[in-house]
Amino acid sequence: MAVLLCIVAIFLFAACKDKHEAEDDDGGKDVVVPDDCYADSRTILVYVVAENSLSGGAVSDLNEILLGVKNSNLYMGDKVVVYLDDTRLPRVYCIDKTVTAQTYTELVPEVEYEEDVNSASKEQFEAILQYVKERYPASSYGVVMWSHASGWLPSTAEMQTSSTKSRRKSFGVDNEKNTTSNIGSQMSISDIARTLEAFGGTDFIFFDACFMQTVEVAYELRNATKYIIASPAEIPGPGADYRTMIPACFQKNDWADAMLSAYYDSYSDMSSGYGLVISSVDTKAMSNYAAYVKSVVSNEYEAILSANYDNVLRYFQFVAWSRDYPDFYDARGVMKNVLERDTYAQWLEEEAKFVTCKHTSAWYSAFNRKQNYIDASQCSGISMYVPLSKYVYGTGACSFAEFFPSTSWAKYVWNESEESEYK
Repeated sequence: MAVLLCIVAIFLFAACKDKHEAEDDDGGKDVVVPDDCYADSRTILVYVVAENSLSGGAVSDLNEILLGVKNSNLYMGDKVVVYLDDTRLPRVYCIDKTVTAQTYTELVPEVEYEEDVNSASKEQFEAILQYVKERYPASSYGVVMWSHASGWLPSTAEMQTSSTKSRRKSFGVDNEKNTTSNIGSQMSISDIARTLEAFGGTDFIFFDACFMQTVEVAYELRNATKYIIASPAEIPGPGADYRTMIPACFQKNDWADAMLSAYYDSYSDMSSGYGLVISSVDTKAMSNYAAYVKSVVSNEYEAILSANYDNVLRYFQFVAWSRDYPDFYDARGVMKNVLERDTYAQWLEEEAKFVTCKHTSAWYSAFNRKQNYIDASQCSGISMYVPLSKYVYGTGACSFAEFFPSTSWAKYVWNESEESEYK
């Protein structure tokens, strides 16, 4: 009932300017803008799930978004729609070139919810996407997913073991108490994928969230978006600099490369004390890449499972946090560790068609409490789960070992009996 009420509230109280009106240069009467200004417009939804420990950072990013819009060469039809759920009740903001607010405190929400909702639910994500499509139709769309995350790992709704619920994030954490607690609901990657597919897909999904650039996530989202921009590791504390990211998001061509560079450039000199691994995945190449990986896994199955991975680049270590996450191995690092030279050279060729990566010399890990130095020869910018025997020791924290075979990637790549859907 709460979700239904909020959907109704959205349509009752939404009140942005009509898309054919804009302030003139002198701030006087509205002027009519030619329809062709909207022909190549883009609407970007920034979906901020911050009813958790990240609540304090959401407002600063909204201030950066305001500056980013002002610094962008936007069409009149271009919009940034920010859905913000932090320790206050959820709000929706519309930001475009007509907005005069200089800071968040001057920005008037288009919608203010009268009761709390679970923003880490498929239902609320669907409601906001529907609102965006109805209120701000555009020729293209992008989505920014802003929150905690843990890659392909199952959400609590998919978990049965209560001892692991507090640290299963998948995407988002909404504690439904308007506090900074990280114990709450998460959204599964399959729910994100199906929702965006029903929406009609997007030009990009940008995850300003940890661990989201994995082969398992990319495969699940292959029909939901053209590009995925994300990190296989923890993202720096400040996240993206939206002053430069927003102009990149609105590029009409090569936006994925522009977004990749914008994120990387903010951390390239490591003067902030943070390092970064960031990459862009071209989902058009996903089917061929998955078929190739399937053939490698089939041919090298025993070698992959029996290899020693002590020196392989990983973005999270299994033992770092009470064995609550598996190793997040870089896919290139895994294959360099296993394959013969000629086969590995072919792997690099296939990888280059699929993923583009930028990285500093190291990245900071809150889990390991240190700088982690990157072996560039092992760094592709996308991680993969290897179903090693060390992850299987009964129930509890390793229930991800039981969940992995149910992922779309595992069913196709690791299950030899599974027929390829791309034949």
